[in-house]
Amino acid sequence: MRAVPIAVRAIGPLVGIADVLLGCAAAGGASDGSADSGAEVSREASDGSSAADALAENDTQGDEGGLRDGATNPEEASGFNAESDSSSPSDAGLWASVSESGPPAWSGPAVSGSVTVSQTTVAGHLGDGFVGLSYEKSHLTDQYFTGSNDALIAMCRLLGPSVVRIGGNSVDETEWQASAAPAAVSATSSSIGSADVDGLADFLQATGWKVIYGLNLKTATPQTDAAEATYAAGRLGTSLLAFEIGNEPDLYGQTYAVWSANWSAVATAVRGALPGVPLAGPATAGGGVSEAVEFAHDEASRLALLTQHYYRGSGDTTNPTDVVMSQLLSPDPGLVSTLKELSTAATSNNLPDGLRLAEANSFFAHGAPGVSNAFGSALWAIDFLFDNAQNGSGGVNFHGGGAGQDGPSPFLYTPIDEMNGVVTGAAPIFYGMLLVAAGGTGDVLATMAEASDLNFTAYAISLADGSTNVVLDNKDTTNAVQASINIGKAASAASCVFLDGPSLLATSGVTFAGASISPLGAWVPAPAWTLPVTGNVVSILVPPASGALVHVR
Repeated sequence: MRAVPIAVRAIGPLVGIADVLLGCAAAGGASDGSADSGAEVSREASDGSSAADALAENDTQGDEGGLRDGATNPEEASGFNAESDSSSPSDAGLWASVSESGPPAWSGPAVSGSVTVSQTTVAGHLGDGFVGLSYEKSHLTDQYFTGSNDALIAMCRLLGPSVVRIGGNSVDETEWQASAAPAAVSATSSSIGSADVDGLADFLQATGWKVIYGLNLKTATPQTDAAEATYAAGRLGTSLLAFEIGNEPDLYGQTYAVWSANWSAVATAVRGALPGVPLAGPATAGGGVSEAVEFAHDEASRLALLTQHYYRGSGDTTNPTDVVMSQLLSPDPGLVSTLKELSTAATSNNLPDGLRLAEANSFFAHGAPGVSNAFGSALWAIDFLFDNAQNGSGGVNFHGGGAGQDGPSPFLYTPIDEMNGVVTGAAPIFYGMLLVAAGGTGDVLATMAEASDLNFTAYAISLADGSTNVVLDNKDTTNAVQASINIGKAASAASCVFLDGPSLLATSGVTFAGASISPLGAWVPAPAWTLPVTGNVVSILVPPASGALVHVR
């Protein structure tokens, strides 16, 4: 397996970073403060200016958004732009204003810890679009994905240009009917029409995101799928990353020989209508690794992207929430080996877009109550994303949605909360995703973390400007970690922001960089805290049950 993940095809230029943040605030409206009730610390810039003022002063890049034009065939229209700005969607905004004082003092128990970064050893890579979202295909029909859903657009823009996967169980329960009208808001339909695809295209244009678009393998005919793909490819254009055929075919109750032959028939029909269009799959469930590996070999000539699903376990449990949370925050012994096996299958078969976990989250069956929708899931997401980056995955799509899109139960693990098809806020897990997205793109450096026997992890990202971002994740509920970070080279200055929540089991009151995200997607980070630097070493205290993002120059 390669030390760095497979290169991913390119999307268009990144939107100006400060412009993204200010655009989100404009789209979402100014926060009225109601969403910030759980914030423990409120800060202003030392000169009295607000974080928004600092962002405005930093907005020197202008609006460079928009999608790459001029693609003349589906294959040319797919992927990420390798020449795009490689900085994080939020990175410049976070460090645009720095407080002259250090973080608040901690009076509780603390354990000494050390973090050692190797600037010369690459352990993985975080590329553009690494942190993405996944939704049920039925959600296309209820006017959720449109160019006018300002709250959803604002939430997605916080993560930067990325990838949304449209699929889930409902992909095999919906079928193309070009003339079908969209369902009413809060309702879903089993018919996908051209108007639904038009709305998705407008949403992707507004966010700068790409889509992995699911096609029905189980109940539709190859000819119907080809007709849908033809319309979708023409309408989505450069926003199309790949067509993913089917959802978890290893659970169809069919042998591999049967379902893979059916997949091949759909692929042949789609490619007959759209020569060279990128295809993804097989999107097997977590237990379908061996079939996914075999499939990567059998369909190597037509497959652009190997997709797989992952969940830590089942949400149908009677165990206490603290026990389930402990399970979630404990390392999954099978995750790393699974990622390595799948990434090796992608590289050995020369799949151009490599491996991506196109559907993933904490616990399947829509999540575990009081765990999947609690703050601890944000800390889990940080470790999970870096496990992927360090073991050959090119990205993760966190599954979400609302009741009625895949059965009657709510999606407890959804990153973006919604009610009847309307965005109601950012869930705790979204904050962990945002921290990783804000950490920027670049090589993930080999990093060692020690803090007695605490559940404490650390990761480092080498940025294009020569600076280093370090992510610290303290999952211990009692002890802070007084960490000394040896950055591996001389440091001149360092600052940090924190990911905070009232407790691991809290379902509200979460903040990142001292601010909550409003229900309309507005997030204005407070000034970062200054950290002491001596030579190569940065000192920071990470409170219990919290995360930190440290920027070292």
